[in-house]
Amino acid sequence: MNIIVPTVLAKDITKFENDLAKVDKFAGKVQMDVIDGKFIPVETVMPEVLLTTETTTEIEAHLMVEEPIEWIERCVAAGMTGVYGQVESMTNKNDFIAKAEEAGLRTGLGFQLETSLVGLEEWVSLVDSVLLMSVPVGAQGQVFDNRVVDRIKKVRELSSSVTIMIDGGLDEKNIKKCIEAGGEKMEFAVGSDILEADNPEEVYRKLENVE
Repeated sequence: MNIIVPTVLAKDITKFENDLAKVDKFAGKVQMDVIDGKFIPVETVMPEVLLTTETTTEIEAHLMVEEPIEWIERCVAAGMTGVYGQVESMTNKNDFIAKAEEAGLRTGLGFQLETSLVGLEEWVSLVDSVLLMSVPVGAQGQVFDNRVVDRIKKVRELSSSVTIMIDGGLDEKNIKKCIEAGGEKMEFAVGSDILEADNPEEVYRKLENVE
C-alpha cells in the first residue's frame, strides 16, 4: 500500500483549517507547505497556525524558505514531526540535517526539478528522505513533469533505503511511473487531486492502492 501524504498550501488561516479538516480523519500525515515570500514570491501561513488548529494527524513541513535551518525551532514548537528543507536556499546541508535530527524530527532534503543531484551521495545516508519536486514549486494543480522519473532512478541508485518523496502533479498513472522507477520506500505528496475532490477520502484510498 502506497503512503499518500495530502499537501496543504494555504495563504490564509481559513483555507488551511478547511483543507486540513478534509483529510484529518483518514490521513496518516499531512505535508504543510511553508513559503516565506523570499524563496519564491508566494507567502503561506506559518507553522504557528498549528498552535490554534485542532488536528489528530502528524504534520510535516516542506520548508520553501530562506535558510530552512532557521525554521526548525519554529516547527518543533508548533508540534511538527518532520521537516523537508529545499537545498537551493540552504547554506550548509550538514548543519540543517544535524539540527533537525537533534530536534527529533524526521529529516529530508528537497530538490527542485532543475536542481542538480550532484553531491547527493554525500548526504543521502544522513537523511530519512529525499523530496523530489515533479512540478515547479509554489502552486497546486500543476502538470507532472516526466523528467522526475530519471531523477528517482538516480536517487535509488545512491540508496536502496532512503525514502523518496515525490511532490506535485500526481495521479494514478504518474504514481505508477514513480513506483516503477523507485520501487519500495516511496511516499507521494498530493494536493489538489485530494483536496478539491468531491470525496477526498475516496481519492486518497484509490491512490494508496495503485500498483
